[in-house]
This record gives sequence, structure tokens and C-alpha cells, in this order.
Amino acid sequence: MNVSFILPVRNEKEYIADVLHSILHQKALNDYEIIFSDGSSDDGTLELINVFLSDFPNLKLIHNPNKIVSSGFNLALNEAKGDIIIRVDGHCELPPNYVEKCIELLHKQDAYIVGGRIVTISKGIVGKAIAKAQSSWFGVGGVKFRSARYKRGSYVESLAFGVHRRELFADIGGYDEQMIWNQDDEFNFRAIQAGKKIWMDPTIKTKYYARSNYLKLFKQYFNYGFYKVRGIQKRGQLFSIRHIIPSIFIVTLIITLIIGFFLQLPLVAFFVVFLYLVFNLSASIYSASSIRVFPLISLAFWTLHLGYGLGFIWGLIRFFNKWNDTELKDFNFNREQFCANNPNRIN
Repeated sequence: MNVSFILPVRNEKEYIADVLHSILHQKALNDYEIIFSDGSSDDGTLELINVFLSDFPNLKLIHNPNKIVSSGFNLALNEAKGDIIIRVDGHCELPPNYVEKCIELLHKQDAYIVGGRIVTISKGIVGKAIAKAQSSWFGVGGVKFRSARYKRGSYVESLAFGVHRRELFADIGGYDEQMIWNQDDEFNFRAIQAGKKIWMDPTIKTKYYARSNYLKLFKQYFNYGFYKVRGIQKRGQLFSIRHIIPSIFIVTLIITLIIGFFLQLPLVAFFVVFLYLVFNLSASIYSASSIRVFPLISLAFWTLHLGYGLGFIWGLIRFFNKWNDTELKDFNFNREQFCANNPNRIN
């Protein structure tokens, strides 16, 4: 079976060799192509890819002038010849049986998208603390493809690094290029609305490199929160409770601090902070492998929750007057149909 790997990349010099190595060492992989869609990298990624091109004839390189994942993926999709389309990021590593197992499950589970669990790793003590936070239920909520709590395969609403049947893109189109972030999340929702199943097997584990510092983590989750609102706006206000908890916390924190300051009720003002700290510290203790990394994990929790919450709030402000904008909203979205096609929806 023909397989096309699509890698939308930009400035991935540090990890690009590892991800390519993991693709080239896949089991039972014969007829394949690897398409790099580069968004004007300026860190040496392009030079490294050009070296790979001379060594491996199955590699292709295309230019992505818009510099965003969604457009880069779509450009590569137009060039791809495979019956199976696999989205891969430039900072992940696939296990050797990834393609073999996922293709098997596509047929066995009558699914159109299959993937596994993300095992978040990183380099350096700060990066490793961030990886711990991103692997924690307290950090990211009940997202099945990020959590080690789930041991059995199941149908899900979304996952990362999906293995797709080619005909799915003919049915529902490619990535929405208005979605600079969360484009795979929005695509997966459209797939479910069209009655296509998504299967996640937690025994298939993909390594994913977390951000290396807190500023990058904050920017990442701010964008996640902002574009989650864009997805909700497009899909007709469909969301899970885990998507709004960080925003509720931040709004409550601001209100209680203001009330506490003006009414001189410091205990009221700091109650929400204290409650969050209890959960934060408990989760940090549970996740920490040593006393040294404990405060770094706690700060990572603060960073990703603050980033996501502020991004979500800014998204609500940004799209408040455009909720029914014909250029932004998907008026074909059917909430009842989506829920009927996804009975095991994660909340």
C-alpha cells in the first residue's frame, strides 16, 4: 500500500534528523514517500533537508510561503500520491511499528483516522519539567492521547499524528487554512460529523518533544486557547468543560482579587489562588521525580493554564462580534449529527 508522510516544518533543525530516522526505520514499509513542506526555515533546517534529499530518493521538498501548518499540509497533500496519508510533526519520533499497526487498525476498527498516545519528552531540566506537566491529567485535562491513564483502545474525538485513509480528504477536504493552530482538531471534528471514525490505541506510543522554556510554552498554550475559541465559533458553540476551566479560573481570580482589594477581604481574594495551589502542588508532587524538579513542574502548570486561559478569553473578545460571520462560521455544522456519530465523546 502506498504511504505518504507529510511533514509541515519550520525551524526544526534540532529534531528533524530524529524524526526522519524514525520514519525510515518503520516495519513493513516498502512503497512510500516523505514530503517536507518547509515554511521558510532560517535555522539550518533547509540545508539539512537538502542533504537528506541527496541520500534518500523517496524524499521531496516543497516551499510553504504562508509559513503555517495548515497551508503547508495542504500543499503537500496536493503532491502526495499515497493511499495512506500520515501527518508527522518535525519534533516527534514514531515507534518502529507505527505505520504497520495503524494501517492494521484502520481496517480492523473500520476507522478513517488512527493514532496512538503521545509520550512527551524533552531535553534539559526545564524541558523535562514541562514534559511532565503536559503528561499530567491536571495539566491537560482528560485528553486520551496525552494521558497514560487509558490502557485500552477506543474511538475518540481527536488525536495527533494521525494515519488517514486518502479518501477522507476527498470527502471533507484538507486542513482549514484559517486555523493557524488546532487545525488537526478542527479537521477531526469535520471527519466525525461526516460519520468517519477515529481510533486511538494507547499501546502505540509516539515521542513528542515539549517546548524547552516557559515563554515558548506560554505562547503555545495561548495559541491553543485562542484557536479553540475559533473552532468553537465555527462548529456552533460545541466544546467540552475542560476547554473553559482555565478561563473560569483566571476570570474568578481577577474578580476575587478586585473584590478583596476594594472590600478589604484578603481571605476572599486569595481563596481561589489557595485552592489552585493545592491542586497544583499536589499534581506537582505526584509528577516530580525529585525535589529539584518539583518547583519547575509547578511553574509549568501555572504557565500552560495561564496561557490557555488568557488565549481563550482573548479569543472570546476577538470573535464576540463575529460569532455569525459568514466568512468564519461553518453553517453546515450539525451538532446533533456530530454527537450521534461520536457517542464516546471525551468531556
